[in-house]
Amino acid sequence: MDKPYTILVLADMHVGNKLAIKHPQTRGYSGFHNEAQEYLWECWQHMLKTIPKKLDELVLMDEIVDGPVKPNLKYQTLITTPRGQRRAAVKLLEPIANRANRIWCLIGTAWHVEEWGQATKTLAEDLGATIWPTGDSAGHNAFIQYEDIMLDFAHHSSTVMVNRTMPLEREMRYRLIDNPLPEKVKAQIETWGIFRAHTHVFEHTEDRHGHGFGCPSWQMPYYQYGIAKRAMARIWPDLGWILLKLRPGTERPIEYHVEIYEMPKVDVFDGIKGEWVEKA
Repeated sequence: MDKPYTILVLADMHVGNKLAIKHPQTRGYSGFHNEAQEYLWECWQHMLKTIPKKLDELVLMDEIVDGPVKPNLKYQTLITTPRGQRRAAVKLLEPIANRANRIWCLIGTAWHVEEWGQATKTLAEDLGATIWPTGDSAGHNAFIQYEDIMLDFAHHSSTVMVNRTMPLEREMRYRLIDNPLPEKVKAQIETWGIFRAHTHVFEHTEDRHGHGFGCPSWQMPYYQYGIAKRAMARIWPDLGWILLKLRPGTERPIEYHVEIYEMPKVDVFDGIKGEWVEKA
């Protein structure tokens, strides 16, 4: 295979949230709400300049929109209507969607994408994307085969991935021991690629059977539900994207480029001296 098969993987954009990525020319919400959105837009522009002009596939790991999250509506939601959020997401994604030969949308949690993933289904129609799974429940896996490579995508992970790579390794081992693929397909697979999102952190682990990825997000952190600032490091997200280059039948069947953007600094207080070391 002379030319690699290129796939861009994006996750957890949460369009409509005040601290998430947004196009500055979104109808009814022009400009940026804050410096966080302005910085995310700069990162997004860097991505557009860096990725190939032509993509074989675009995989959207869902929670593309922030959705009808009631606790968020008062403080964190910028675009409050489902239609407005979907319209903003299409405006943001169209330049990338136009580069892709095929687009996949996975269904995330109903907390963000409405019951039965309705927000994602409508958005997929607007983008000309294919919904996966074909069922209505969140968390189903998308199994996409490229000759002897199998990519396994799911929005959810087996457990909270702030525990870092352990859950990802468990997912990889499970896929080898017990997976729902037909026996005819199993016999063809030499390399696995496992992709999980939802927790907004990038992780990568590799063994002789393939790769496991935790996908970065496009939403800045916020101090939710009484979590103290000193505890935020445990759930500090990664911002960025993953580009895959697949070469079935070669010694390096899965090559990848991951871009992780620098996060802003946080407030630091010296508890001994009783003074601020730095205020972000």
